[in-house]
Formats: sequence, structure tokens, C-alpha cells
Amino acid sequence: MKNAAMIIVSAIMGFLILGIVLTIGGSMNRRCEVETILPSTMEKTVEGMPFAEAGCSSGELVIAECVELLAAEIDTDSDVVLKVYQNDVQKGVLSMKLQEKFQHPNGMEGTAEAVRTIIREERENVSKEQYRVRFYQNREGMLGEGSCYKVYTVEEGQCLQPPAEPGGNGVVFAGWHDWNDYAADFSQPIEENRDYYAAWE
Repeated sequence: MKNAAMIIVSAIMGFLILGIVLTIGGSMNRRCEVETILPSTMEKTVEGMPFAEAGCSSGELVIAECVELLAAEIDTDSDVVLKVYQNDVQKGVLSMKLQEKFQHPNGMEGTAEAVRTIIREERENVSKEQYRVRFYQNREGMLGEGSCYKVYTVEEGQCLQPPAEPGGNGVVFAGWHDWNDYAADFSQPIEENRDYYAAWE
């Protein structure tokens, strides 16, 4: 009888321990799933938000996109509640809480939830100034008495590699010079329209 009682007690303890392990494990798995899916979904949604200057301010579209992504990501037959704390398309801010209710193996109800706020960084959408850089075969050409040898359009802040030296008809090419007759420094970024002429020796 004593052995039978010990077996029964051991079995009961085993079931209790198994139930506790399953309860804790299930709760942790649910929480991990929710905490992983919500940030991922929100980041995808916020990244796809149009900027204010694009002329779209529909927060409903953002929520619809987020719900659609969540539905595709989350795998559950439990009740899921999505609460929106902030949805500002103009500022690119989205704050949400995802809550999933489920049942433990012992029949008790459990809840896994995650709260996340995402702020989209403003992307630069400013076009830089374009400058014209002209090269002439001699100083007279630069002063308007000859045709241009090469013309380039360069974005502000960029450096320009000089063109190949023009043919000098027997004279030696001495480099490119600017309006002030100084040797050109092509290591400096372009910040204005420039004209250069070929110097000869």
C-alpha cells in the first residue's frame, strides 16, 4: 500500500511539474513571438510611410498596412488585440501595443503583449546644385574668340578630373589655368561655374 501511495503521489507531482513547465514554456514562446513580430511589422510599415511632402496624410492606410503585415506574420488561433497609441504620418511616428490572449494547458487564460514605438528617420531628398566647367584650347578661346574644347556638368561638392590635353601643334602643353592665370587645382571640390584654358610653352 505504501508503495502504491508513493507511486500515486509521484505521478501527481510529475503531472504538476509537467503542467508548470508547459505553462511557463508556452507563455515564454507566446511572449517571444509577440515581441519579435510587432517590431518587425512596425518597422516595415513605417519604412513604407510616404513623406509629408508627398501629399499623403492617411493614417488609416498605415494601420491597414500594419494589420495586413501582422496577419501574414503571426500564427495563432487565439484572440489578438492591436492598440494604436500614436499614428502620425507627417512625423513618421507609429506607436502600438500588440496583445495576444491564449489558454495554458491547465485551462487558465494567459496574455502576451508587446509595446513598441517606431520613429522613421527623415531621408534627405535635396538635389544638389549643378555647375558648368568649360575647357578651352587657349586663353583667347576662353575670352570668347574660340570654340570650347570640353564642357562638363559637375554636382556641387564633387571634384573633376581634367580632360586629356589638347593637341598643341608642336608646342608643349603646360597644364590648365583659370581666369586669373593660376594653375588649376583639380583636388578642390567644384562650388561654382568655372572656365579653364590650356597653357602652352
